[in-house]
Amino acid sequence: MKKTLILLALIIVMALGSFFSFGSGKITDKLKTEVDTQLQILQKNGFVIEDRKIKKKGEHFVIHYADPARISDYLKTQNVDFSPEEAESLKGLKVAADITYLDGFYSAISADLYPLAFPDSVMEQATPKDREIMEKILREKIFLAHLDINKLFTEFRGSIKDIDTTFESQDPLTIISKGFTFSGTYDDHLLTSSSSDIKQFNLQTKSGIRIAVDNLHGEHEQKGGYHYTSNYQIDKLVIHDENGRGAELKKGTLKSTGESKNGLASSGFTLNLESAEINEPQGKHLFHKLTSETTLENLSVAALDKMQQLDENDTEGFNSAFKELLAAGITLKVNKLSAEKVMESGNKEMIDGFDINAVVKVDKITDFKQLEENPLALLGIIDARIHLEFSDKLYIALQKRPELAMAMILFQPVSKDGKMIFDLEYKKGALKINGKRAL
Repeated sequence: MKKTLILLALIIVMALGSFFSFGSGKITDKLKTEVDTQLQILQKNGFVIEDRKIKKKGEHFVIHYADPARISDYLKTQNVDFSPEEAESLKGLKVAADITYLDGFYSAISADLYPLAFPDSVMEQATPKDREIMEKILREKIFLAHLDINKLFTEFRGSIKDIDTTFESQDPLTIISKGFTFSGTYDDHLLTSSSSDIKQFNLQTKSGIRIAVDNLHGEHEQKGGYHYTSNYQIDKLVIHDENGRGAELKKGTLKSTGESKNGLASSGFTLNLESAEINEPQGKHLFHKLTSETTLENLSVAALDKMQQLDENDTEGFNSAFKELLAAGITLKVNKLSAEKVMESGNKEMIDGFDINAVVKVDKITDFKQLEENPLALLGIIDARIHLEFSDKLYIALQKRPELAMAMILFQPVSKDGKMIFDLEYKKGALKINGKRAL
């Protein structure tokens, strides 16, 4: 049976190959018509098409990102999540497209994409030296992406060319990028899934600022509306400022999911890290096997839709949508936040870590007028339960922190099985710690 399926697949592939070989002239005309149709759609939805030059087997044009509000609305209809704020930040961007038709067996359309003009917001803040760097990027096509769309118009794949360049300035900036690839599937012009990989990315200044990524892989599946699944894995992420402060994360996975039912949406997030090293002014902190599992429930879909469509300056509209969001009642669950081992600043050995879980509920709000007159009334509709467990050694280490010392003295834990335990309950404005009223 398996061999039969393989044989049938080969026959289909050969048939498609013959079709596209002998009918390439007619197919090219159809592809040009399809591209022309799509460009007209873009122009009706906030983009401006400039400098179009049509050739026998390809064409060139420039996509001008002109009307952010209309573009954001259009992208949402294509299953692309793009907020009005994100859209506005790209206003003025111009991207050139060099298109080739029937370039190889896989591609119906191939394109090289590269910027010709940066967004207005970027240019407004740019110094004369910044503008020199931007001119180099545009002139040398440093940021160039290649895209291939398959002949069935169901998949795409692409890559961003490797980068290894230094921008000379008062604080020289070096960018290295290798192995940046991406792919995706779509159905009737709606994006259904996508994936991306980065083997190496390193941005570093001479002064010591550094952002580095090693082996990042991401996958996203969009099922429509608020139904989605995303998975990311990374070997290493480094973010440091010129003083060496920042974070270094190793062997991380992040999964997020979303769904909606009966007009309410929920999201879930799971993060796992083999290790996390945090450098801050107070010292260095090391976490081993860090885990976080969180869910956010009972979000009004109607309110979320309104928020995404609002102008960023529409305060009245946002307040109205926010009221609708709170009216449904929201629940935040931290099912797990833990570290197997930790090492506090000044110590030389790893010690047992911590385990936290919590549930925070915001009751349905019926009297918004009272809330507007007295925002502190919000405290009366919040219920929270928090459970904290610290190892004995970690608890002793935390007592040495100035910002925590007073709290550790005032609120005594329960000792059990080598752990220090705090059970916090907040309800109707009253706080209890291990059963005793604190507020």
